[in-house]
Amino acid sequence: MVGPFTTANSKVIEPSLDTYSWSAQELEKISGKVVSESGQPISGATVNIRGTTKSAKTGSSGVFELEIPSREVTLVVSHLGYETKQVKVSNLTDMVIELDAVDDVIDEVVVVAYGQQDKRTSTHAIESVEMNAIQDVPVGSLSQSLKYGNISGLNVTGGESRPGQDASISIREPRILSKDGGTLEPIYVIDDVVKSSFEFNLLDQSEIESISILKDAAAAIYGVNGNQGAVLVKTKRGRSGEHKFTYSGSVGISDAIRLPDMMSGYDHARYLNTYNQTDGKPENDPSFYADDELDHFRDNNYDWLSMAWKSAMNTRQTLNASGGTEKVTYFGSVSYNNQDGNLENISKDRWTYRSNVSLNVGNNLKFDFQLSGDLSKNKQFWLKQGGENIDKDVVSLMQTPQFNPPYVDGLPVLLTSATNSNAENFHFFEVLNSGDYTQDNSAGLNVNLNATYDVPFVEGLTVRGFFNRRSTNSFGKQFGTTYDVYRFSMLGSNNHIFGGDVVNSITLKNGDMLRFNPIYSNNYQLNAQINYERNFGKHYLSLLGVYEQRESYSNGVATYIEKFINGGEDNMVYFSGPTALQSESESEQGYLSYIGRLVYNYDEKYLFETTFRADGSTNFAPENRWGYFPSFSAGWVLSKEDFFQEALSFFDFFKIRGAIGFSGADRTRPFQWYTRYRKQTQRGGVFGGNGNRGIVFNQNGIANRDVKWDKTIKKNIGVDMSMLDSRLSVSAEVYHDENVDMLTQLSTSISLLVGEALPSENFSRVNTFGTELSAHWRDRISDDWSYSVRANFNWSDDKNILRDVAESSVGTMLDPTGKSSDRGVYGYIYKGFFRTQEQVDAFLAENPDYTIFGKKPEPGMLYYEDISGARTGGDLTEPDGKIDDNDRTYITSKENNHYGIGLNLQTTYKSFSFQMSGGLSWGGQSFVEGDARKRASATSNRPAFWADHWSEDNPNAAYPNPYYADQNDLISSFWFRSSTTARISSIQLSYNLPEAFNRKVGVENIRTYVVVTQPFNLYNPFDYRYNSGTYATYPTIRTMSLGLSVGF
Repeated sequence: MVGPFTTANSKVIEPSLDTYSWSAQELEKISGKVVSESGQPISGATVNIRGTTKSAKTGSSGVFELEIPSREVTLVVSHLGYETKQVKVSNLTDMVIELDAVDDVIDEVVVVAYGQQDKRTSTHAIESVEMNAIQDVPVGSLSQSLKYGNISGLNVTGGESRPGQDASISIREPRILSKDGGTLEPIYVIDDVVKSSFEFNLLDQSEIESISILKDAAAAIYGVNGNQGAVLVKTKRGRSGEHKFTYSGSVGISDAIRLPDMMSGYDHARYLNTYNQTDGKPENDPSFYADDELDHFRDNNYDWLSMAWKSAMNTRQTLNASGGTEKVTYFGSVSYNNQDGNLENISKDRWTYRSNVSLNVGNNLKFDFQLSGDLSKNKQFWLKQGGENIDKDVVSLMQTPQFNPPYVDGLPVLLTSATNSNAENFHFFEVLNSGDYTQDNSAGLNVNLNATYDVPFVEGLTVRGFFNRRSTNSFGKQFGTTYDVYRFSMLGSNNHIFGGDVVNSITLKNGDMLRFNPIYSNNYQLNAQINYERNFGKHYLSLLGVYEQRESYSNGVATYIEKFINGGEDNMVYFSGPTALQSESESEQGYLSYIGRLVYNYDEKYLFETTFRADGSTNFAPENRWGYFPSFSAGWVLSKEDFFQEALSFFDFFKIRGAIGFSGADRTRPFQWYTRYRKQTQRGGVFGGNGNRGIVFNQNGIANRDVKWDKTIKKNIGVDMSMLDSRLSVSAEVYHDENVDMLTQLSTSISLLVGEALPSENFSRVNTFGTELSAHWRDRISDDWSYSVRANFNWSDDKNILRDVAESSVGTMLDPTGKSSDRGVYGYIYKGFFRTQEQVDAFLAENPDYTIFGKKPEPGMLYYEDISGARTGGDLTEPDGKIDDNDRTYITSKENNHYGIGLNLQTTYKSFSFQMSGGLSWGGQSFVEGDARKRASATSNRPAFWADHWSEDNPNAAYPNPYYADQNDLISSFWFRSSTTARISSIQLSYNLPEAFNRKVGVENIRTYVVVTQPFNLYNPFDYRYNSGTYATYPTIRTMSLGLSVGF
């Protein structure tokens, strides 16, 4: 019988039937090819002689070579994502072995913590990423590619905008409540080594064998790092046989799906005139935009964002090599990724390399040596003025009034009347022209040494040890200068048209400094592992014990020099100010862990697994340093029971399973149990002398020696089934996670007399829960035509059990206890729009005391339902005829989408393959964001919908009078938009060239492909922006990529 922790995935095998003994002269060398259902070669498949340890791996062309004692032997052929197949050599006519894809939830082998497992006997909620769905996606990081894998329970947000920005990954419904409470991201484990999200995103899809997502208590084996789930990666290994090379390259064009629509210069000026008119200014007031100025703006419009925006190029190149003998195998890869930005002077370059070498030295001893590294450079213009918000460039360009030209007679204009050298409204194009930049260069080296020994005198016993070390050096550099802008005498009746004579020039300061930030870091992981795996008739037993030790260290400084000498270069020599040390940082962290696992099944029918982990973390005080994390799971394969087969014979497979586990989260600010101090200058006492105040060290917050990690109790019940000759497979999950002792910084329930911000403490409790359903249908229309449809559904929510609540709110509508964290939109109930004075008068006749934030109704105002007077705590009281803060309530049941459907379609016809993925989400309520609702000014534009605003000439406008922003710019149901999203997220089409052509040009296979990300948005309720994120951020990008893959 095949145990669940082997690579095989077939029926029961009796080794004694196929046990061979031969001498060298009896061997016959054979070669064959392993292909998919569509005839495409499968690389990395294992071909094993049943009953022996003799095996071979297929190369990139699917070819293997193996020495056999007889053609009566049976070959066992397996590969992740395919059904294991057993074939007798004598029955093969052309030595081509076809494997059926089984990338459904039933018949696959998945990577789990410290091993791999047959999913038929798994008792956990584990998803595998379909690698062929993401291998060609033109993105800059691995996390972004997972967005197109359509994986149930995996949430991937962001990453489709600015080069160098990675996506954020979360699993199911993670929760943190404190700024010191860590991260929502799961733990990343690459080849059994715990890694950061940064290192995860350095991986190229072409070097990955498999990715597994642990969603439930399966992640409890990672202890203090397991409560947010786990992402496990297995990189490719060496393949015996001929030397094989695979090149893949793609070139893509990226552009915004949609740039936000802003008011034109003409509409913006009309908007400001309405404001001035309502403000009571006389018609001859120079703040009005005169008719000649409006005519000029109608014909001369300057959309700064469109002027700065451009299509961007991205390239991805990879070269992989594999080969070896039965003694030594190797896999090597080199990849290069380049992304340009849609604004000038933005780029991301990254090189990665990997070498995995396996050495079978004999006597049951095997060594693995892995060397990998990365070189990256991210560079873009530096905007220092007004802070360094990452989206400041896009927001500034978007909100620059479109009646402002960037240049007049070739001279850059001053956009405001400010004379301050740090004016917020910097001149974007002059910053580009100045060559100011911020860049980060980094280099990392990763070494992994692994030894495995099969103990000969104890059948099934294996010991393993490995050591991993990574060192990283990064060097950040910012270069800022000054530049001149010009004030003009202005033209037009009221001097609103830029032009005329130059009045003066003003020098603006964009940092005017050179700053350096070198950082060095290193970390290591040491593991000693013992495995025992054995079949005893129908009984299968697997035991695992692991000792694990991890430490990390980093040190960095930031220093700068000011006062750039014009005409100089980005070198300290060309700055005249003093050099100053801005900061220095140093950190270290360590873990010590003892891990155990027991797996048992009887006849692959009754399944049981338990794990245990003891974790010690230096993040906490010695008495709180250790935590203990057990898990238990069980399963029952009902389809192996006679009574089930008789009653429900249409099921090919049916399994129920359940799991419970305890895990933690210590990825928080370390050493909170220490009292911290900060140095402050000019804060000390004065004792004679010249009166200068000296340096003082003040306590920086209150220490909490009792702080510990967040704890989570994960519970999951699942069902796996397949039917209709395994064409349809279905998995269903119901989960409930109890998050207890959550780090929380108490504030609302603490007296102001404390006088100091309290430290985080383990206080809150929040339960998260949900359901997941995935179904996969695959079938064949003809021998040349196959297809598959994969769909998943998920719903999730949470419930607050214990939260920090102000005493006055306890038991009121504002008390979150016993309720979901998403209680809906908290705002005002919109009742109507005053369009005429007659409507206002009629309303006031019935409601004489009605005011909206202290102002009587006026034409052009929105008005709201008066639901309460002054509140005692959070409860409503009798209406008082005034609209103020007391009239807010929850006006929807939910704010965020809680329901989602993902869909993936694949079809293969002869040499053509087509894939499409998409999704639908709903259940919440979106609205026009606050920044878009705010009043525009002469220096700041707003979305185009404001062109249709109320005025005396336009009383039936769609939007209110901008003058009454205090009354109209409120979160109310007037601003509601649907939160439903429906998108096609990717389309992929590939073609494999004919073998005859391949042979003619001397290669084994050639594949061409085209990929489009975010091709179609099926529903968008916003008329001024794309409905992803908000309009005041870097736009979401659509990419079209053409690629070529060649194996030789």
